[in-house]
Amino acid sequence: MTSDRNAAEPNNAPLAPIALLAGLFLLIAAFAHLDRMPGWADDYGAILVYLAFFLYMSIAGRLTWWGADTIYAQVKARRSSR
Repeated sequence: MTSDRNAAEPNNAPLAPIALLAGLFLLIAAFAHLDRMPGWADDYGAILVYLAFFLYMSIAGRLTWWGADTIYAQVKARRSSR
């Protein structure tokens, strides 16, 4: 509810495409390095590695979602104002 109103604010407009692309890049980088995770878990400890991976994926996913949601809200606001 409030995220749609906040997402359509003009001060968020320039950051949305950057956030979307950055989030997608972070997600792609994470998936590209999944095969290294067992080695990192052996070297640094499973709890630390998988907790850091969860945090990283949460931030990357939220950044991607915020960018996509903001762009969608802007498109929706433009269409309804016609």
